[in-house]
Amino acid sequence: MGNVLNELVLTVITPPDSDWGEAELRVLVDGRDIAAECFDAGPNYDPDYVLGEAGRLAPGDEPRIVRIAEAECIAECCGALSVRMRREGAEIIWDGWENTSDRAEVPDGEFRFSAAQYEAELERATRDRSWEWPARTISRLLREALRADPGVLGRWDSGFGAAFPNDGTVELTFYTPPRGDYYHLSRMFGVTEEPAEVQVDRILAGLRARDPREEAMILGGSAGAGALRGVRYRDRY
Repeated sequence: MGNVLNELVLTVITPPDSDWGEAELRVLVDGRDIAAECFDAGPNYDPDYVLGEAGRLAPGDEPRIVRIAEAECIAECCGALSVRMRREGAEIIWDGWENTSDRAEVPDGEFRFSAAQYEAELERATRDRSWEWPARTISRLLREALRADPGVLGRWDSGFGAAFPNDGTVELTFYTPPRGDYYHLSRMFGVTEEPAEVQVDRILAGLRARDPREEAMILGGSAGAGALRGVRYRDRY
């Protein structure tokens, strides 16, 4: 008989249920929350950070070290939980655990997964957006739209920074100009009960029709950027 393989399951904790007030991706192996068992210096990673384009849980043929969780400050300060991942034929193997936090505990031994089950779970978790709340969905769709069409902000000599939920609103950050000495700016958008797609279309239409810098706040920027008229300053640092 072959070895009994482990099972990977990925679930999401939303901010109300998180001890850290964050959206967290829980990595469960045979029902065990691996990070919770041995790491308490910070939250699990954001789902989009793990399941996005970088594919951080998708190992290749060569072994690589992957962080499962990181301290609330930074890994270099208070530690991180890492594991070595590799593909071996029809199996995916996790071993070589390292915990650089004060707790310094690690899971015992190695985990072996069926590559088919493992990859199917990654695909399912990537598609599943049932856990998102409206501001989070709008932020994601806005982020995707502005990355796909840089001309929306480019017409205002600006480049996309980030889009994320912020206390029931959506915050868009961008840079002007997009290179060299720049200002880092922020715009806030309210969230309604309308479908997320409708709200994103309205935000994009507004960004195309009117210079977003006129109602933005300055988060920071280069000392040599020069004066930017008509923009309020907000000290975020």
